[in-house]
Amino acid sequence: MNFFLDTNIPIGYTVIHDKWHEQSKTFIDNHENDSIFWSTLVESEYYETLNDIIDQVKIFLENCKSILKTNENDFINYFEFENIILEKTKGCELDITKKQKILESFWNNSLLNEGISELIYLKFSEYLHDFQKVYIERQKMLKKIMILHDCGPDNYLKYLNYAKQLYMWGIHKPDCKIIADAHDCGTAHDNLTFVSADIKMIDIITAHKTNFLNIAEFKSCS
Repeated sequence: MNFFLDTNIPIGYTVIHDKWHEQSKTFIDNHENDSIFWSTLVESEYYETLNDIIDQVKIFLENCKSILKTNENDFINYFEFENIILEKTKGCELDITKKQKILESFWNNSLLNEGISELIYLKFSEYLHDFQKVYIERQKMLKKIMILHDCGPDNYLKYLNYAKQLYMWGIHKPDCKIIADAHDCGTAHDNLTFVSADIKMIDIITAHKTNFLNIAEFKSCS
């Protein structure tokens, strides 16, 4: 089978703290023997988004470390730990879902439910040091699976009228370009399925006539 992935699926696969991680991992793991494509544009957007997320996670973790370094009170349980950290890191750009997944992962895998302040600080310092390795390893695994459909960053110009139509339906401009790339990939690979976690975008497209698209179906990674 042939698949073309929207950017949110590779990101979800790589970033273990992403809300789409489990669904993205399941989809890619289940289809790693199939042909899974992305385009020049999707690959570029993937790396740009991933770098932004890593920077945001670093800032969040550094803030957590500073909070824990000056903390003198033990934590009764995880929820007290989470509430205090989230309250004191409201200024961090990282979305709250990733924050919660990071904190929960740290607590469950590092502390075994021990809330001693000094232990938490020491364990969190180790966690901060090692976190990026996990993303890098998953990125390497992804690169072995993905196939580049090299249609260039301006491929949408070949399908400009349809890209404009997508935009008029309410699809964001970057997504219009990605859909054009998926169509282009579909002209070279039969029965291509476009996979995205953007359910709103999928609903908009499937509500309209899409005979132009050489894509078998749109679906979410769930």
